[in-house]
Amino acid sequence: MNGFRDWMRRVMIGRYGNDEFNRFLLIAAAVLIVIGIFMPRHWLNVVVVIILCLVYARMFSRNIPRRQEENRKYMEMKGRFTGGQSGVGTGGRPEQGAGASAARQAGFRKKDADEGKRIFICPYCKSSLKVPVGAGKIRITCPHCGRSFEENV
Repeated sequence: MNGFRDWMRRVMIGRYGNDEFNRFLLIAAAVLIVIGIFMPRHWLNVVVVIILCLVYARMFSRNIPRRQEENRKYMEMKGRFTGGQSGVGTGGRPEQGAGASAARQAGFRKKDADEGKRIFICPYCKSSLKVPVGAGKIRITCPHCGRSFEENV
C-alpha cells in the first residue's frame, strides 16, 4: 500500500489537490445520489457525473491561482450565508491562508500577495508566514513556535 501512496504523491506534485469548494461539490454529489436512489431520474445521474468530473478536474489542475480564486469566491459566498464564519482567505483550512484577507489580517501589504508570495497561517501558533509561490509541496517551519507543517505552494 505504501507504493500506491508514494505513486499518488508523485502524481499530485504541482497539482491543486482538494479544498473547501471541492468538499462542497462532493457533498452535493452525494446528496444527489441519495435523492436519485429514491427518485430515479436520468438527468440527475448526468448532473452527478458532471459534478464529479468538475471535482477531479479541479483536483488535478495545475492552474493553482485560478483554483484558489474559485475557492476564495466560494468561501466569500459561504461567509454571506453563514454570517461570516467561513474562514474567508484561509483556503477553507485553518492552517492555510491564501487570499488578500489573510494578508490584511496579518498586516502584510496586498502587494506582497501579488508579488508571487503566499500567506500561510501556522496551525499551532496562528502566526502568518510568507512563502514564495511555485515551489510545489514544501515543509514550512514556523519561526515563532519552531513547529513544521507541509503545504502545497
